Amino acid sequence: MEVLAVILTILLFAAIAYFFYKIKDKNFSRNVFIILFFLKLLGGFSVYAVYTYLYDPSMADIHKFFRGGKVLYKAADDNFADYLRLITGIQGKQPQLQKYYDQTDYWTREFSYGLFNDNRTIMRFNAIVCLFSAGNIYIHIFVMAFLSFLGCFVLYKSFDELFTELNPYFKIIAAFMIPSCLFWTSGLLKEGLLMFAIGFSMWFATKLYMKFSVLNLVGLLLSAALMFLSKVYVLPAFFPALVFLFLSRKFNIKQQLILIFLIIVFSAFFVIFSGKIIKYDILQTLSGKQNDFINYISLLEDKGSTFELPRLSPNLDSFIRLVPIGFINSMFRPFPSEVDSLFLFFSFSEIVLFIILIFVSILFFKKTDDPNKVRVTLFCLTFVLFLNVLVGVYTPNTGSIVRYRTPGLPFQYIMLFVIIDWKKFSTFVRNKLKLLKVNV
Repeated sequence: MEVLAVILTILLFAAIAYFFYKIKDKNFSRNVFIILFFLKLLGGFSVYAVYTYLYDPSMADIHKFFRGGKVLYKAADDNFADYLRLITGIQGKQPQLQKYYDQTDYWTREFSYGLFNDNRTIMRFNAIVCLFSAGNIYIHIFVMAFLSFLGCFVLYKSFDELFTELNPYFKIIAAFMIPSCLFWTSGLLKEGLLMFAIGFSMWFATKLYMKFSVLNLVGLLLSAALMFLSKVYVLPAFFPALVFLFLSRKFNIKQQLILIFLIIVFSAFFVIFSGKIIKYDILQTLSGKQNDFINYISLLEDKGSTFELPRLSPNLDSFIRLVPIGFINSMFRPFPSEVDSLFLFFSFSEIVLFIILIFVSILFFKKTDDPNKVRVTLFCLTFVLFLNVLVGVYTPNTGSIVRYRTPGLPFQYIMLFVIIDWKKFSTFVRNKLKLLKVNV
């Protein structure tokens, strides 16, 4: 097994080196992407450092998931067939596997509500990487950073195809350099796999949007499946945006706006009456998980950045009242009064930049009659809207919100970059600078 680990490690690094050797882009040199990859590595090791030296490693998610993966990997030495059962979930309920499940953290949840436990996905990822890492956590971080980089790279390529007139630097910023994304999606957490899945989902969706192909459809379905397995709440937010994108292919701008409204109304109707429609009460599940989260935090001695969030009841009135509150929380927290740490200060700075961009987009709004540009922008808006409502309704903790909303940030920023008339903005800035020099 050790010889196999060495061979696989060599092949991994050779494959990564070959990827960077072959990488080509009309806007940037290969060196730019190598630098971006090293930024991802820096983000990955920063997550490790924070969870190892600033928090108790025995309680940190990154270490719990890593230890869980190593436990599953033990089965490879005991019985490789059992290892495959643990990794794939096929015949995963056989009694001899229970000893491995018992040694992992978070493999089971006290209240599952019938949802897939996405903690298992990151543990299985670690168990697979253990085949060639020999249990070295640094190799795991390296692999995750590279997978996340691949997701960011194809997301950038998707933005490049969809927003051809936008300055490529804005596409790089949206896909790679948003601080929260750079941090949370680079480490040995579920967000790393999620970034990989979102990037490829967007890539295959873009290809399908341009021209139908069975291969791209299969790629989209597999990427969407990984998105669900990585973070179960992201796919329900991404799916309505996809529906809008493909249904509105031949719609004019007015028809697109009507379709957006209908999708929002239908989605709300579906959530509220899902118990009768699909025999699974989504609102009941969301209410239960939110109340469990609030109850869990209330028992902690150090409640951190917890804030008061109205409890969600499984009824229409409670849901409607909580949606705007949740959306504001998810979009704009931390508030100034909540900044009590360096970590929250950086998050707050990001919010300030986002608010500035909102004002710039209002003052220098770029009008367009092109339905394709409007369609793709509304696609991003739909995903951001649904994701932030889900995160905000569920989460009573600012630190958790900062982490959970990261999948939508690239779409949030690219949307703002697209609707701003940068020529008018730059002209305005130059005129103000000239006036300032004259006055001085």
